[in-house]
Amino acid sequence: MKNAKVYLFILALLMFGAASVISSCSKSNDSTPAPTADKAKLSALIDSVNTVYTAAVEGTKPGTYAAGSKAILKTSIDLATTTKNDGAATQATVNTSESSLRRAAKTFQNSLIQEVSAANLVAQWKFAGNANDATANANNGVLKTGPAGAAPTFPAAPADGTVLPIAVADRFGRANQAYEFNGGAYIEVPYRLALNPQAITISAWVKPFDSNPDNYIVSLNRWTGYKFQLQGDRKPFLTVTTTNTTNPISDRDAASGIVAVNVWSHVVSSYVDGTMKFYINGALVKTWTDVTGTIRAVGQQVPLCIGQQLPKNIYNSAPTAGQAADYFQYYSPAYFKGQMDDIRIYNRALSDAEVQSIFTIENTL
Repeated sequence: MKNAKVYLFILALLMFGAASVISSCSKSNDSTPAPTADKAKLSALIDSVNTVYTAAVEGTKPGTYAAGSKAILKTSIDLATTTKNDGAATQATVNTSESSLRRAAKTFQNSLIQEVSAANLVAQWKFAGNANDATANANNGVLKTGPAGAAPTFPAAPADGTVLPIAVADRFGRANQAYEFNGGAYIEVPYRLALNPQAITISAWVKPFDSNPDNYIVSLNRWTGYKFQLQGDRKPFLTVTTTNTTNPISDRDAASGIVAVNVWSHVVSSYVDGTMKFYINGALVKTWTDVTGTIRAVGQQVPLCIGQQLPKNIYNSAPTAGQAADYFQYYSPAYFKGQMDDIRIYNRALSDAEVQSIFTIENTL
């Protein structure tokens, strides 16, 4: 019996020793180095983002990136590169670094300056040596001489000013990149329904020579369409004819907004049912909310004018869409005196931020 107890004791010792050995081996296995993290995707992403970073240019024009955006992206690239070169980085750290760099790349892409509401840009006349439309819509203009003298006896045609718009240096001093209007000179654009939208934004750079009360910037069929001008006190003034049967004509000015003489200024006006706005040099200067109705399609489709109230062959002509017989009567000279450039027409009312973006894009080379 005693021998049996001795054997059991010895067996217990042997089993304890074996367990100790197994435990020791297990601890030894725990100290085996962890597998190397897979950095192939992170490395490829760094290369890809670096390519974009190197090619990117900061600026204020469409196709460039906002100032300071490259430095922010470079910081993210450097952090990802540090993780890539860290031999002790875990797979979780590598994955987190990759995700962070992807987010940074997306943020950088969002800083790309794009053309403002390109889908709604009906026409854009850059006056880069001609009066062609810079969009694919081909609303090309033709340089015209226009009436400039006193009113003749109606319905005799008014006297022609005999001068065309003259190509001049723009606000940056670049030759032949703007037009000077005087003596009745204007640009005529064939009528298209797209130029007669239900809501509108008109943007232009102007340099008026005087306080002429009829400094017409853009005009479509006088009071049955829309017209954007500078009044005698050099306030931007917009007239639109709408579907409002009670008060169809809405005409308002920029109130305290004044455009300087002999200085380039950016002027914008927008209209949508219920709101008319005016901007000078990117800043909102007046909002009117006592206007209703959508802009009405004109009955008689006459060409759009840049620098004149009406096309010269329309003045004193007989209307064909039910207007009064003297609707097109020539009363006095109504043409722009000064220089203009970079005119845009949109078929919707742009937001304040979008108008500011146009100013930012066009205010520098």
